Amino acid sequence: MSRENRTSTGRVNALFRRMARAVAWLYIRLFYRLSFTGLENVPAGGPAILVANHTGGGDILAIHTAIKPWIHWVAKKELFKHKLFGTVLLKLGCIPVDRKKADLTAAREIVSALRNNQIVGVFPQATRVRPDRIPYVVPHSGAIRFAIKTESPILPVGISAPFRLGGSVRIVFGKPINLRMPADSLNDADLIDGLAVDVMRKVYALVGYDYQLVDQKGGAPS
Repeated sequence: MSRENRTSTGRVNALFRRMARAVAWLYIRLFYRLSFTGLENVPAGGPAILVANHTGGGDILAIHTAIKPWIHWVAKKELFKHKLFGTVLLKLGCIPVDRKKADLTAAREIVSALRNNQIVGVFPQATRVRPDRIPYVVPHSGAIRFAIKTESPILPVGISAPFRLGGSVRIVFGKPINLRMPADSLNDADLIDGLAVDVMRKVYALVGYDYQLVDQKGGAPS
């Protein structure tokens, strides 16, 4: 599917979106036991960047059933290769990104969504992370860069456990994080990477996890 054929983040099919939310609500309520905390921290609209840990496919569904604003999720481009599934993702307002290079088209779409007062959803660790792998997965800094560039607050969301049939999952929405940093701070890679880790720590702290990265070469936690 060509980039020209993408559904614009500003023209998501409203009826399709409502139907998808209804189906997600039914599925999530039937098969899982959920609790939501901190819903008062969710803004009525954008611009904002929702940052969460990623436990599985249920994450996105559960978040959409709990809050009113629509989230435009950033997703790896490989998910869009299947014609039908890719079309569904585009209608849901997802933004495909090439994780193997600097994807300028995706960057423009993210900035456009934020400047049009939308909420963009990001999993900074860019993959589903098992509990035993949490200390080893370093977050990417894209969410930090977009937050600074567009002066958008970050909404941290912590998800307590992977979704298993009949299992309990706690989802906590934290208070928005306003970085308010000068644009030239984007040139300091160490600063930006450090902020990405700090935000991820705040995400995990919402569900009681002390996120300390472990140097896989045998060094001390960071």
